[in-house]
Amino acid sequence: MVVSLKESVLMSGRLPRSDDLLQARVELLSLEDRALVEAVLLRGQSTRSLSRLMGMTTRGVRDKVNRLTRRMASSQFIDAARSLPHLSPGDAELAKLRFCQGYRLRGLCEHLGLSEHGVRRRLDRVAAEIQAINRITRRNARAAAQAYREYWDGPAEGAGE
Repeated sequence: MVVSLKESVLMSGRLPRSDDLLQARVELLSLEDRALVEAVLLRGQSTRSLSRLMGMTTRGVRDKVNRLTRRMASSQFIDAARSLPHLSPGDAELAKLRFCQGYRLRGLCEHLGLSEHGVRRRLDRVAAEIQAINRITRRNARAAAQAYREYWDGPAEGAGE
C-alpha cells in the first residue's frame, strides 16, 4: 500500500499531530521551506505536483521535506524556539537563523556581515543562553507539576505534624 508523504511523516511520530503546533514550528522556517512544508503537511499536496512546480524530482521533494521535518523535530530546534522570546532581538535572530532555518557558519557571516570568529563567538554565547533558559524552564515546570500534585493529592504523609 502506498502511503502519502504527509501520512508517512505523521506516522513516524517526529512531529506533533496538532496543526496548531505544527504551524507554530513551520513559522520559524525560511519562506521557501515554510511554503514547501505547509503544502505537503498542512494542505496535503502531492509530491508529484510539487516536484513539477519546483523543477525537482519527486525523490528530491520527499528528501527535502523529510530533512525539514527532522530539523523541526530536533532538540536544537525546539530548545531554540522555546528560548526565542527570552533572548535579545539580535540573539533571537541569530538563534532563529542557525537553529531553526539551518544557516551554516559561512551563510551567517554573509548575512550578518561579521567574521567567522565573531559569528562563532556569538553562536557559542547564544547556545549557552539557550541551555540556561531551558534549564530554568524545565526546573520551573517540575516545580509547578509538584505543586499541582500536592494541591490535588494533599500534602505528603506526615507533613505539617
